Amino acid sequence: MQTAKPRLASLDAFRGFVILAMIWVNYIAGMPGIPHWLEHAGPKTDGVTLPDLVFPAFLLIVGMAIPLALHKECGRFGAALLGRLLWRAGSLMVAGVVLANAYRYDAATALLPRAVYFLLFYVAMILLWRQGGSRRSPAFWLGAALMVFLLAAFRGEINAEFSAVHLQHTWWGILGMIGWAYLLCSLLYLATRGDGAALTGCLALLVALYMGGTAGALPLPGALMAFVNVPQVLGSTAANVMAGAVVGRLFLRDGDGQPVAHGRRIRFMAWFALALFAAGLLLRPYHGINKIHATAAYTLVCAGLVLALFLLFYVLIDVLGWGAWSAMLMPAGANALFAYIAPDLWEQLAAALRLPRFWWPYLASGGVPGLLNAAAMTLAMMGLTALANRAGLKLKF
Repeated sequence: MQTAKPRLASLDAFRGFVILAMIWVNYIAGMPGIPHWLEHAGPKTDGVTLPDLVFPAFLLIVGMAIPLALHKECGRFGAALLGRLLWRAGSLMVAGVVLANAYRYDAATALLPRAVYFLLFYVAMILLWRQGGSRRSPAFWLGAALMVFLLAAFRGEINAEFSAVHLQHTWWGILGMIGWAYLLCSLLYLATRGDGAALTGCLALLVALYMGGTAGALPLPGALMAFVNVPQVLGSTAANVMAGAVVGRLFLRDGDGQPVAHGRRIRFMAWFALALFAAGLLLRPYHGINKIHATAAYTLVCAGLVLALFLLFYVLIDVLGWGAWSAMLMPAGANALFAYIAPDLWEQLAAALRLPRFWWPYLASGGVPGLLNAAAMTLAMMGLTALANRAGLKLKF
């Protein structure tokens, strides 16, 4: 198969929708007076709420992009490609660790005020991840030097989770988990040369890795488990990405350079979504459907649900051509990394400038006004991302 051209509009729109949902649910997290299904499920809950579907949706999208980006590299794996994969994954891991430490930043002992530190952190990310930028450019090396300085300058409070004042890894954060899963699934894709049956087998093995690792049936060294939670990160989380890679193969061209027919894509995604959902329900009795523990049932059930939602996007936009409604989603879909950091980038900038929080009057009261306020802020962040796109400030890792 050959890489598909042109760009898949439904995937960009769906990515933008997931980013929009992520920003909104982050704004309403912990807000009083909102329905239970808009709150994150608790650590002991057996089930999911709407916010719990956002991370699996993003993982599925990461997986779907793997065949589109890497299929042409199958059969010619080398040091340069490995370096690119390690750079992408490592960048996410570093950012994930910093953001996982963010809540304990101690401005009283640190060199920089909190807002200035994290504002500079995002500036460094932008300089390092700017699309079209060269690793030989002065801007890249400025970003690298700034990032090294910030990593060394971090000071945080010691608590039950962290035993050192410096940056410390206890878990990899959301971005770091994506980085690990992306790296593993990319390597598996290249190793199998993108074969659909082999990728499906890898998906099953990753689920088995979670099941066996959680049950203690696998000889996983304690030092390895302290470094990366193998069952959850390299097992169930990676399985979510691998499910996306299986689907992503549908959007490659066949050996004759022809795209796969819409009907075949629709049938495969519908049956695959149903199979993922059913498999998750079958595994539910073992560990439940639990986001905090990244259970296999949670992974499979959510992957099935979000794939069904993507199928709707695909039918509406790419099959029926009804894509005008998705125009507001496209800027975030085409610049997801910037959209991801935009809310906190704005908060840190506003704090550094000592602006009054006039844009968030209903945080404490919540309820319907709070939900609408969160929606207004979400749209504002989408607008900020659109402005960044127009200015040529697109990020890639």
